[in-house]
Amino acid sequence: MSNTESTSKKPVVHRYINIREVDPLRDAAHDRPLRYDSLGRRLRDEVLVVLAIDFGLRANELRQLKEAMFRLDDAEVVLPGHIQKDYPREDITPGAVTMRLDPYGHFGTVRLLRTYFGSEWYRARGSDYVFPSRQSDVMSTESMRNVVRDLAVHADVTIHRSDGAPADPSELHPHAFRHSLANYMLADSDTRLVDVRNHLRHRSVTTTERVYDHFQRR
Repeated sequence: MSNTESTSKKPVVHRYINIREVDPLRDAAHDRPLRYDSLGRRLRDEVLVVLAIDFGLRANELRQLKEAMFRLDDAEVVLPGHIQKDYPREDITPGAVTMRLDPYGHFGTVRLLRTYFGSEWYRARGSDYVFPSRQSDVMSTESMRNVVRDLAVHADVTIHRSDGAPADPSELHPHAFRHSLANYMLADSDTRLVDVRNHLRHRSVTTTERVYDHFQRR
């Protein structure tokens, strides 16, 4: 690779929020004006925020969640291998994994999901997916991104960038919750990189170290 090519590559900039910004985002789900208003839709947007930071899922994994994957009595969700991102270059589909709901006890995830799944709006959708839209069985990743951005702008949350530059609330997107979870975990001195790797389901701990080097406690 030439010097020109190596220097032209810009470092990847990650956006993330502090966990204290989650409550304003949840409030915004119920406060912001909606053209087609309903409690169920507002609950859907709140659930989107909570599950995104609770699990640290990629946006396409998040949108493929189905109600049947949740075991609310056991506070668990089972992620089938086929909805998870294949490992790059190896074309290997990960196996199914079981994840705990609200492992840090911050979000009341089980109670929120029971309320949402029982809502008239959700039941009327007749969809297997956790995140249906008004016109479709499942939201697009673009729609999810629009919801997250609108909530962040309405709540005027503080967004951080890994390069230290100022950030606008409109920069928040679903994948930023994945980085936010990693940041939260790494803020605990007892958390090992392998713990973050396991939760985010990276192919190896080397990937975790490379992606979150700017979060390291050194």
